[in-house]
Amino acid sequence: MSYSSRPLSSKLFQLTALTLALTLAGCGGGDGTDVVAPTPDSGVQPDGSGNTDNAIRAVNVSPITLTDSSGSPTRIITSTGATASVKITDAENQPISSALVTFNTDAPMSSVKFANTNGTVLTNANGIATMKLSAISATDTGSYVLTATANYNDTERQGASYFYSLQEANLIFDKVKVDENTLPYGGSTDITGLVKDSANLESQRGIEIGFEASCGSVSDTTTNILGFRTTYNAETCEGPQTVVATIKENNTSIRLPITVNQSTNLGALSIKCISGDTPQFPDSSADGSGSEECKNPVVLGAIGKSSRPSQRTLEFVVSKGDQAFAYENVKVELLNAPNDFGIGNASNQLPQTYKTDSAGVIRVTLYAGTQIKPDDDKETKDKNIKVRATLISRPDVTAEFGKISVVSDDEPTSSLKITPTKNVLAATSTDDKGKITELDGSTKLIATLSESANDTTTIRFVAEGGTLSNNTCKIERGNKTCNVTLSTKGVLPNDRRVTVLAYSEVGNGTSGKYVFLDENENGKRDNGEFGLDGSDEYIYQQTIIGFADTTPTFSKTMEGAVLASSSNGTSQYQFQMFGTNKQNKNISMPSGTTISVNALDDTKNNKSCKVEIASRGQVDNELTVPDEVDLYAPLTPKPTNKTQNDSDKTYVIRTQQCVKGDKVRLVVVAPEGTVTTKELEFK
Repeated sequence: MSYSSRPLSSKLFQLTALTLALTLAGCGGGDGTDVVAPTPDSGVQPDGSGNTDNAIRAVNVSPITLTDSSGSPTRIITSTGATASVKITDAENQPISSALVTFNTDAPMSSVKFANTNGTVLTNANGIATMKLSAISATDTGSYVLTATANYNDTERQGASYFYSLQEANLIFDKVKVDENTLPYGGSTDITGLVKDSANLESQRGIEIGFEASCGSVSDTTTNILGFRTTYNAETCEGPQTVVATIKENNTSIRLPITVNQSTNLGALSIKCISGDTPQFPDSSADGSGSEECKNPVVLGAIGKSSRPSQRTLEFVVSKGDQAFAYENVKVELLNAPNDFGIGNASNQLPQTYKTDSAGVIRVTLYAGTQIKPDDDKETKDKNIKVRATLISRPDVTAEFGKISVVSDDEPTSSLKITPTKNVLAATSTDDKGKITELDGSTKLIATLSESANDTTTIRFVAEGGTLSNNTCKIERGNKTCNVTLSTKGVLPNDRRVTVLAYSEVGNGTSGKYVFLDENENGKRDNGEFGLDGSDEYIYQQTIIGFADTTPTFSKTMEGAVLASSSNGTSQYQFQMFGTNKQNKNISMPSGTTISVNALDDTKNNKSCKVEIASRGQVDNELTVPDEVDLYAPLTPKPTNKTQNDSDKTYVIRTQQCVKGDKVRLVVVAPEGTVTTKELEFK
């Protein structure tokens, strides 16, 4: 038996305290709770495994801090808002990241709003959670309570209450000025200023300022730490003008006078065609009569018929001498064009209105279609396309540009033609485990001149991928053709589409700045793409060769497909088959691939199940992918809003007198012998 070593006085104190507690419990005294204390929270207790998760079981919430828009502590929330913040820490006073903190207030929903709908936010890496509150009632000036509750690892803790009052902010303008009160015709000026709270004269951030002008344009803005700044554009206004600035929160307004000089003070204006394709194009001006034109032609490629870009930008500048005429409205219209040629948008032939920029420039985008001449169905003396630009405020000031044309690669301007013996090659073979094996497919690229060569002509080749047997071939005098071979060994582009460029330096051809290897098929010369310079002229043509896989990829309709019964007639089932992966369905199976179908009649209904396959107008039990497949860029919409012709990838299975229990076996055989088989059932 052991005895306590504590002194007698201590023991008497313990006995007295126990007696008193029992007495209170027996007579209903005290707070009515069990006097036997629960096990105290001992904080972090190691579990012997080195696990420190328990270190964050204690969640501490700091007192709320409320700051106004200037960052000063406050107990007032106005319509400009105040930001509440708390810090969440663990038992070791370390910040807790990603704790869920919910801010609550007893103010009516019609009086206060949080920055988000539920007032909840996660703490950042420093354990800080912030929430903006704004007063939304124009009459409520009461006092309320704000609390913050943190939740982390199923532990919830509420911090101390914070008392605040609502107050309507009295926002006022300060130091508002117009940089230039008198402007030249078509000029512009900046408007700057501050927004302050009249109670403390502190600048306010995040206040929306609206602007209205009696004439001209000016954009709304929002204040920041430096106040606000916006720009007034006089455009075509003349004489005294007024700009009204309004604080949207309380409709406080200020009127700003501006005077714009009359256009007659400018004298004669002009529109100049300053460029066709590059800023280096020479000027030619029109002042009133509008008879002059840019001297350099603008040539666009017909969609599906040319490797030239099908879009060009034409620029005009409005000015008086060296003074730019900014923010002037200019009407641009087509005077002569093919039916599918467009300005501003593809195929649009309606007049368009453009506004000159600060340099007095408008940029008009031209869009070619598939047609070459203004009327493809009739012979016309004027094959060029004409565009006219006119000042809306001064219809007598106009300029025309009439050296725009649309061409195809089959025209005399491109007398070189490249013809592959087949244009989709077997480049890889993928097994059922996803392993890819490189194959050695090849095609002959035949270069043909429209007329026999007078002298030996050297044709040069550049390819995006694969390997060329030679980079050049020579068309001897009196002949029209030569050829090189492209094999699939070498670089394999991700999209399996290899662009090949053939060109020859001759006179009376195309400027070299238009001759480039369009690897991404977007119709323009991008950084990194091979190209020639503009000092010489060339004949050229581009073509696309597909590098396909010998394992077909089918459209989604083939996944778990079930055919419709055709016991009393026929039924059809359409699908597509590609020679690329599921992400890049840009090419068909290799040229020479066969696809066949046969019926497996497993029913005893005295009817014979028959099947056949159709594609490109052919119907048989077996079809072959042709040597020449349509490979124009599938992602470039044509004027009809259709993409490339997918007929070489689209198939239809036709069935007759087939019912549930019958099957169709589809067999695909690639040129090098890879066989893929699918069986489809009837429902």
